Amino acid sequence: MREVQFKELCSRNTRKKDIFLKDVFEKDGIMTKTERRCLYFLKEAIHLEKPEDLQKWLDSQSPSKNPAKRNFHILKEHNDSIGEDKIICKIAGTFYAVVTKTIYVIYFLHYFKTQFIKLSIAK
Repeated sequence: MREVQFKELCSRNTRKKDIFLKDVFEKDGIMTKTERRCLYFLKEAIHLEKPEDLQKWLDSQSPSKNPAKRNFHILKEHNDSIGEDKIICKIAGTFYAVVTKTIYVIYFLHYFKTQFIKLSIAK
């Protein structure tokens, strides 16, 4: 048995994009579920009049004013009573994209979750 689910949600009003992929399959008495989710939020769009303004904007961005530090978290959980192992990984941060004369400030959250369930114990 294998089940794959894919969703892509885009919204111009909230300036958000959400991509979700879920995969469920069973092999050798173990059910494996994986979920991947990518969330993107358009925080700011800065229009530049001239291409030279890009360097001025870069110089005005000090590390203390706008740190582009990524946050990375891992959670691992083991439960013998229900026969389940779970791993969750989250990465959050900011990146910039320059398209023609516009700088886009984008916040993101990437989420990955894997579950292994022993079917002989779970039933």
